Amino acid sequence: MKPTPTDAAPVQAKFAAARVELAAALIERDIEVDLALTALVAGEHLLLVSPPGCAKSLLLDSLLAWTGGTKFSVLLTKFSVPEEVFGPVSLAGLKADRYVRVTAGKLPEADYAFLDEVFKASSAILNTLLRVLNERTFDAGDGVARAVPLKLCVAASNEWPCPETGRELAAVFDRFLVRKAVAPIRSAAGRSRLLWSRDHAPKLTASISPAEVDLARAAARAVPWSVEAKEAFEAVLKELAREGVRPGDRRQFKTVGVVRAYAWLSGDEVVMPEHLEAAAHTLWDDPAEQPGVAARVIGRVANPVGMRVTQLLVEVEELVAATDTRDLAAAAKAAAKLGEVQRQLASLKGGGRLEAARAHVREQLRRLRLASIEAV
Repeated sequence: MKPTPTDAAPVQAKFAAARVELAAALIERDIEVDLALTALVAGEHLLLVSPPGCAKSLLLDSLLAWTGGTKFSVLLTKFSVPEEVFGPVSLAGLKADRYVRVTAGKLPEADYAFLDEVFKASSAILNTLLRVLNERTFDAGDGVARAVPLKLCVAASNEWPCPETGRELAAVFDRFLVRKAVAPIRSAAGRSRLLWSRDHAPKLTASISPAEVDLARAAARAVPWSVEAKEAFEAVLKELAREGVRPGDRRQFKTVGVVRAYAWLSGDEVVMPEHLEAAAHTLWDDPAEQPGVAARVIGRVANPVGMRVTQLLVEVEELVAATDTRDLAAAAKAAAKLGEVQRQLASLKGGGRLEAARAHVREQLRRLRLASIEAV
């Protein structure tokens, strides 16, 4: 029996509240929060890549603290052994001439997993990890592939795998459907919060159970695609092919579910072209240039509000950083540009991220004018 919107409404409200609370606490991590929750609802895995110290672990720890169920976390190195991830070999089994692993407390029995520095793992770990991530099964050594309860695996890395890496690394990289490069804090306001706020850990007012996650997934799968969204998605794939970006069939098919999950997470009852914003983090293979190509194509074809907001905020931060408030002419020019950004944001329709962007631009304009007055 399919869940009705009424059945899933309380769960959807929990996701919406967590989305707001995580984004409010984590500085300039709105997109990463959206992607983490979208991956959870879609039943896919998430990879975040950045230099050390960009709050990847804080985001993931906060998300895992919010979810119920069992959790497994490990920092992988080239010296890590399979026993650290999948469990030690049973001594009792060896005495009985059986080679089986004791998986208690390890990845095969976890609802949620965090794999830090996943690309540093050995081939022995990576090869076994492939089946766990893709088929959601694990063979403890007795030849029986048993289902694992894994709902979400989040991986972090300080660098993308290079094109010359082996087949195992490329295959594991492909298992993470949702992928995002995490940038350091850009804005002066964000930097001020980072430096002078004592506690950056999110305070979540509720938790979510594994059963509620299952309900959210069933509700998201029931969200239909509009004709406009289908046409936009097919147009995006054609444009990407012209640009030399050809994601595999499986990646294209799974992206449909990710976009559905993003629409449900946004509180919408049907997938519209603007929900293709999530596809910018799935429809590519080579991290060198293709993410930028995918974002540009989706922005042009589907014109998602979220992507437009992000673009405008980047322009604002670049403008504020480059403006000398002591130069009254330059300050006036910058204020005029900020006013134009305000007008563009006012013309957009959206939710919390848009409102936060409008407030941020208003504050930047106020600071710019105040600094110019003080300089006179």
